[in-house]
This record gives sequence, C-alpha cells and structure tokens, in this order.
Amino acid sequence: MVISGRYLLLENKYYVILTVHDISKERVLKSSLQHSNEKFLCFFDNVTVGCAICDKDGKLVEVNDTYVRYMGTTSKNEAVNQLNIYTNPCINPEFKEIMKAGVPVSEEVKYDYEKINKYYVRSCHKGVHYFRFIVNYMWNAGGEVENILIIWVENTLIHKALRQNNMFREIITYASSISKIGFCSLNLSKSEQLMIPEYLKNLGIKEEIDMPRIFSNLEHAHPDDRKFFLEYIEKADYERMEPLFVL
Repeated sequence: MVISGRYLLLENKYYVILTVHDISKERVLKSSLQHSNEKFLCFFDNVTVGCAICDKDGKLVEVNDTYVRYMGTTSKNEAVNQLNIYTNPCINPEFKEIMKAGVPVSEEVKYDYEKINKYYVRSCHKGVHYFRFIVNYMWNAGGEVENILIIWVENTLIHKALRQNNMFREIITYASSISKIGFCSLNLSKSEQLMIPEYLKNLGIKEEIDMPRIFSNLEHAHPDDRKFFLEYIEKADYERMEPLFVL
C-alpha cells in the first residue's frame, strides 16, 4: 500500500485528506519484468552465438562476449556506443534496406576482415569468415521499432565443407568422364543423391532423374543385378547396411 496525505483548510478548520493506493499488482508486474530481464540478460551473455542490441538507428548499445570474439576487438567498449551496424562494410546493402523497413533478416554474410580493419574497426582476425546474419526487432507500444536484435552464427566450417563437397563432385565427374565409369551415391534415409552423368549414360538413360526411380525398376539392369539391388534397398529400410559400391 502507498498512503499519502495533505492538509485542507475549510472554514478555518484543517482537515487531512488521506489517499490509499493498492500497488500490489504494480509490484508483482515490476518483479516479473525484472525477473524476465534477468533471464534475458543471462541468456544474452552466455549464449554461444554473437548477439548485439542496437538502437533504432543502428548504433550498438549492448553486445555479448561472443560478439566481441567474432569482431576480434579487445573489449565491449570498442563496440558499444562506438559502432553502427549500418556502417559495417561486410553487410550487403540490400540487407540494410530490409532492416530499415523493419523486416526480419536471415542471410549469409561474407565477413572480410581486411574490410573490417580498413573501414570499420581494428580486429585481430584476418582472412574471410562466413556468418548467418539474423535480425529481428523490439517494438514499443506505438508499433515502432525501438531496438534491433542482431545474431551472428559462425558458418565458416559449414561453408568450407560445402566447397569441399563441390570440389569432390567436380573431381569425380572428371574422372568418370575420362574412365567411362559411372558413379552415384544415394542416401536412402535423407533422400540425398550424388549422380555423375556417365552413370546415367552407362545405364542407357538420357535425362537426369531421381535415383529412387532408377532403383525402383532397374529396367536396364541384368535380372540378377536387379534382384540384388532391390533386396539391398528393402533391407536398408529396417536395418543398418554396409555401403554398397558398384561400378
């Protein structure tokens, strides 16, 4: 309870007016907001991705330790109230326009630390990294953007793995065309396939089709091979099978 009072003079007599205000709900709400804020800050500080909060104009007002590590700066002080997300040279201008419109973003960003060092902030990192750049917003009661929430997820290893996979495919394709040996890889559990044109050519198939269709009929295969393949695929549906290599 909050009790307040004041004197009132009426006809040469003093009266006291007391006001009693029940603030129980306000105290509960304040406590709840404080608890929610503490949980958010705990998550913000300890999550293993880079997080930053910007004001509506893009100036960084808070960052976590992972963000500092990604940036390659020595402390938060070099970023907070010093940097603006809109002046980051590695963020695609198209993404910046989307952000200014208050639309969420989830895209890959090529982070060139040479550009960062030259145009943005001094960083201890070198070379190029790749990040998933995620943006969302905190809105005020009037429906206007009050803060911008930035999340950076390190994607460099995934990006390198995809590049290596593409290189592997190119090498296999070249070797296959020279040797006239077909090659394909089919992951039945994930419905993923890697198929070399020479493989289809050897089967007498002119157009690229889904591998499951090939294995479902095997009309170009020898009857004994067809039976072997179909039995293998049937077993693979319910038990672990050793990889099958066929030339």
